Amino acid sequence: MFESSELNEILSAELARGNEVAEASAWPPKCKNLVILKHRFHKPYTFESLEYRKINDPHYWYAEYSTINSVECLACK
Repeated sequence: MFESSELNEILSAELARGNEVAEASAWPPKCKNLVILKHRFHKPYTFESLEYRKINDPHYWYAEYSTINSVECLACK
């Protein structure tokens, strides 16, 4: 789903733990690949090539992992 192997690793781990994809789209102008999970991340993940941000916005999402250039993003509600 992602070009980033690290984001794919997080996505796979979350899906294995029962999380579900709620939405997949783009988030212009920067993010060309956005996947939003239905539930919050089950645990913290650490990858030097990813940035973690806690957004905590009920209109958008709770937190996200994105590539350094923000072209791809995995978020959770």
